[in-house]
Amino acid sequence: MTPANTLIHKTCLLLLSLILLFSSLAARADELTELGNRLAIAEMLTQYSYRWDGKASKSFSELFTEDGSMERWTDNVVVPGSEVVGRAAIYAYALQAHGGRLADRQSRHHFSALVFLELTENLAITENMALITHQTVDDLAPVIRSSGIYRNTWVKTKVGWRIKKRILIIDQGPSN
Repeated sequence: MTPANTLIHKTCLLLLSLILLFSSLAARADELTELGNRLAIAEMLTQYSYRWDGKASKSFSELFTEDGSMERWTDNVVVPGSEVVGRAAIYAYALQAHGGRLADRQSRHHFSALVFLELTENLAITENMALITHQTVDDLAPVIRSSGIYRNTWVKTKVGWRIKKRILIIDQGPSN
């Protein structure tokens, strides 16, 4: 091999190595972005429990987009009257629940098994299992009030990930 061919060969190897290196770095950057999005959504989901259970109605409503919604489903249909649409309506709903039916009790939303059904740069759909307990001063221990699966549609906004739609799919006991 002539010295000129050797130089061309080494230059080609160097260019190929640089292309592979930059491709690898780009792939790693995409992986880091995806991991960052997953972590940010998981953190917001954690805030859902703490804000609701802490009766922080205003900050709870801020987990949602301006046009966000909440609803409950059973037997694959929306429970009549369970739909709450818009951040202002979610705030009013939370304020009423915290000052009314939940005023004398501590609720706890125990979330587990977070899965991502879809994740893009600006949209995600997640599901997680939920066990909801209540405890009053007269209860010796928390009482299970509900269980089910939360299905959340998330959108990335200028202030971070927010819930666009929250569905609680309520577990049903065996039919008798």
